[in-house]
Amino acid sequence: MSSNTGRVYVVTGAASGIGRAAVERLVDDGASVVAVDLTDEGLEWTRPVDRVVAVAGDVTSEETNEAMVDAAIEHFGALHGVFLNAGVPGFGLIDRAPMAMFDKVMAVNVRAVALGMRAALPRLREVDGGAIVVTGSTSGIAADPGGWTYNASKAAVINMAKAAALDVAHEGIRVNAVCPGPTKTGMTQAMRDRDESADTMRRVVPMARWGEASELAAAVSFLLSPDASFITGVALPVDGGVTANTGQFPTYGSRH
Repeated sequence: MSSNTGRVYVVTGAASGIGRAAVERLVDDGASVVAVDLTDEGLEWTRPVDRVVAVAGDVTSEETNEAMVDAAIEHFGALHGVFLNAGVPGFGLIDRAPMAMFDKVMAVNVRAVALGMRAALPRLREVDGGAIVVTGSTSGIAADPGGWTYNASKAAVINMAKAAALDVAHEGIRVNAVCPGPTKTGMTQAMRDRDESADTMRRVVPMARWGEASELAAAVSFLLSPDASFITGVALPVDGGVTANTGQFPTYGSRH
């Protein structure tokens, strides 16, 4: 029996990619889940899934964050944790990318996470061992050329998670960030469609491949679960070894 059996979670950005994989993994592990995304259409896949309730809304609004927490209580009677995963990309040189893009990226990738934490914490205080996991990125640990908006948002959300962890640790609530490396999601589809994608992975990722959303979901399930009861304030790379490398030398996988 999984340690997540009988627990109740909220997952944002649940229409696809890592968010959808996390919902599926948590349900497989015996949890009940409130799946959140922008539209009902994006959440249509959840309709036939047992122990999943869908909530459509904009996570940059306080109303949506309150509604997703309320849905957990109304349908499942408690809230044990949240996976604040909704995010958008943002690319372009710092003196050319529009500030409107920066504002949108920060609203979704940072403001929405803060709102999710604030909405969830009162309910997490009612259970033993509540947990919050946020989606950071290896791009929040080190930088990408042309990625200043996204990099800034992910660095911010990682440090927000660490600061929040310190604020609530004495209450038995844990806050951690999971930091994906190159992962197969809709956000990376265009990159993966390029002819040189496989060669890039051999050069950049020591394990010489793209990560699967299910591999991120496994890490999320663990960090939310009571099995991670003494882990808080951590930014966990799930990246095939990307952040272990200084980048000064080619990896062994790229030499063969």
